[in-house]
Formats: sequence, structure tokens, C-alpha cells
Amino acid sequence: MGGSLLFTFNHRTAAIFCMLLAGMPVKAETIDLLANGQRGWQSTGDAVWSFADGELAGSSQIYDGEKTDPAASAFIVAKPVAEGDFAVHLEVTFTRGRYLGVYLDFSQQEQSGIWMATGHALPRDAPDNEVARGYIKTVAEGFWIVRATGQINVVRGERMRLSFTRQAKDYGLWQDGRLIATYRATENYQPGPLQLRLVNAAATIHRLHIEPAVSLQASED
Repeated sequence: MGGSLLFTFNHRTAAIFCMLLAGMPVKAETIDLLANGQRGWQSTGDAVWSFADGELAGSSQIYDGEKTDPAASAFIVAKPVAEGDFAVHLEVTFTRGRYLGVYLDFSQQEQSGIWMATGHALPRDAPDNEVARGYIKTVAEGFWIVRATGQINVVRGERMRLSFTRQAKDYGLWQDGRLIATYRATENYQPGPLQLRLVNAAATIHRLHIEPAVSLQASED
């Protein structure tokens, strides 16, 4: 399968890497981001991502580190750049932790764009019944601002369906067809490659594809 991809999340190395990344524009059509295995992705560092049997597995090196600790993060960048209105759909199972960040229209060079996540990494003394929350944040010149948040259901060992959408300036985080959080951007963010980040977590992504966002509608419940 070409071996594992190894890297540690580091803003500086990611910035240098993304400068070298020549993204492939993807317009309003469906594309399977796992179909080409590691050939469809780029990464750097020491944490492990691997492709096998059409799935992508990733893990941070440690599971109880500070968010700023490079060993606590696992970061990977897709080659395709999504343009226009789109929805990113994925199915994922967490085996450790619960934190998966998804960067849309994000520039590593400028440290600006949209970031969404399944919930912050749990602290060491977190109660077992602590509620997970999904987030939408904007990033400008390295400053992160929470714009919207909502309760999300993350069960370790169970597959969950997530969607991350952009329609004009409206960004949305969805679980199982239910809208968790939405935010209307005030900035015009340029399209960028999809980027994934695990923090204090290990997970397997079973399906991951981009399609036109107009096909996604909120469920009634």
C-alpha cells in the first residue's frame, strides 16, 4: 500500500509544505478523497496516517497532551481544492479520544480561514459523561475565534456520520443529517485544500467525499 505517512503537526512546517502544494481544483462534482489512497494526500512529520482497504487511519503520538504539543496532533492535507458550494461527507470511528478538526478554505501561509471540529480533546480529569460539542471557528493571523457551537454525539468505537458544508458564505457542521452549528462568514475566504487534524485521538475514516452542498438538507429532529 506504499507504507504509512508520517508527520507531526507544526504550523511552520505545515506552512512550508502548503506553499509547495499545488492544489487541484474540484468544482460541483462528487469526488472520493480516499479512492487514490496516499497519492491523494500530503503530510509531514512523525504521527502516523495509513491507508488500507479503502480507509484512512490516523493517530496522534500521545493522547493526553496539551493542544499546543506537536506530539498531540496528527495533521494531513488533501490535494484537491474544493471550489463553489460543496459538502464534505465522512464516516469516522474513534478508538481513542474524540477530536477531529476539519479545515475548509484555510491558508497555512496566512493562518486564516474556517475550522470545524467534533469537540475539544478531553482533559485528563474529564467525567465520563462530559457532553461533546462541535465547533466552528474562524482563524485570522493565528487568532482563533469560536463563532458557533452545538452538542454532538461521539461514542468511542461507533461509526458516526459528519458533514461540513459551504454555501456561499454560510458554513455548517452536521451529524447524521442534523445541523449542529452554522456560521455566516464576514470575510471572503479563498478555496484551499481540505485539511484534517486529530488531537489526542486515534480514528479510522471509512468514507470521505466531496459533493455539491445543495444535496444536503436538515432533518426534522
